[in-house]
Order: sequence, then structure tokens, then C-alpha cells
Amino acid sequence: MTPDIRFVYFDLGNILVSFDRNLASDNVADLFGGTREASDEILHTGGLQNQLETGLISEDEFAQAVRDAYATLVQPNGMVATGDIMRAISDMFTPIESMVAVLQSLRAAKVPIGILSNTCAAHWNWVNGRGWEIMSGPFDVQVVSYEARSMKPDRVIYETAMKLASECLAMRPGEGDNAELRPEEILFVDDREENVEAALAHGWKAEVCLGGEQAIDVLRRHGFDVPLASTA
Repeated sequence: MTPDIRFVYFDLGNILVSFDRNLASDNVADLFGGTREASDEILHTGGLQNQLETGLISEDEFAQAVRDAYATLVQPNGMVATGDIMRAISDMFTPIESMVAVLQSLRAAKVPIGILSNTCAAHWNWVNGRGWEIMSGPFDVQVVSYEARSMKPDRVIYETAMKLASECLAMRPGEGDNAELRPEEILFVDDREENVEAALAHGWKAEVCLGGEQAIDVLRRHGFDVPLASTA
């Protein structure tokens, strides 16, 4: 491990798994006989998805809000089950395979790693239930917004992530008197500038990038001997 970085946090979306929110909107449109544009408006423009990802509403409340919104647009065609709606909004992810070797390399070097993600339970359970190697772990810390009740770039989720990373490091064998983790000893990679700016404001090292070659370049510039992305 490099002497200045003692914990690495990865965002989930567009770092470990890619996603296409148009697919989620299309899936919901198919359920209700609507359009991608209508679904995107319902899910994202009014902040409904953010409420779910912050744990402010339950899945049943989310699903009912979607049903109510669509009832004003199309003739209802029976009751669309909550589970079907949750699957529809979740079936949009693809693993970024080149990151598998990166995570394996960091684990082999005994570098503690974590996930710090804005996500909802439906998305989190979906990506963890596919059997994808990228999610097979172990991750030393997992900080997800719906459990933290806070979304990046809000202050609380970073404070939660700092606390959990510190606790993780304190329990690692051989740390001894060096167990206390300083903010500047955390590296965070995320695809959104506002999330990286918030991390920097908390004293972390952080960079904007996408999973794959960009993330690998960031890690290598910070001294981690991770494998280059395959060009095959």
C-alpha cells in the first residue's frame, strides 16, 4: 500500500457497474403502456427516485406514486405490482469487467476498499443478486445512501463513510498505534464532479473518472500497482 493512501472508496454506478437510465424508463413504460419520456419525468424529474435512494419513502410508497402518476396519463390496465416496478427500475446495470482485476489486486495487497454509493435497496439488491464477479467482494465497508439516509454530496454520508472506514482500519491486524485514519488518507473515485468536490471539502483525496481505464489511471497515479485494462 502507498504510505499516503490507506483506504479506497469506489462509487458504484459508472465505476463498478455501468447503467442506462433510459432502460429503466423503457421498462416502466412497458409495464404501464406509456413512453420513455413520461417514465423519466415520473421517476427522475420530480425527485421520486432520489426520495427512494435517501430512504425517505418505502418501495410500496414509491410504487404507488408511480401508479398514481401513470393513472393520470393512460387508462389503468390492472394493478402493476410493486415487485414488478422495482425490477423494472433495476434492470439497467452492466458490470464493468475490467474493474474486477483492479479490486482483486487491491485486496491481494491488503488495501481496505469500500463502496460509497447513492442507491436504493432495489438497485443494490439487484446488482448483488446477479452473481457478477465485480460484486462478489469482500468489500471492507459498504455505505449506501438509502441506509445512511443521506445522498452524496450531502455532508452526512461522507461523515458516515469516514467513521466506518476508521473503524474498519482500527480492527485490522498490525495497525497498532497507526490505526487512526486521517481524511487525507482516503482516496475516492466517482463519476460526478459535485460528489468529488464534496469529498475534497472533507479533506479526502478524490478524482472524477469512469470505471475502467480512467479509474485504473487514477489508482496508478496514486501509487497502486493495479493491472492495466485489457485491450483484447
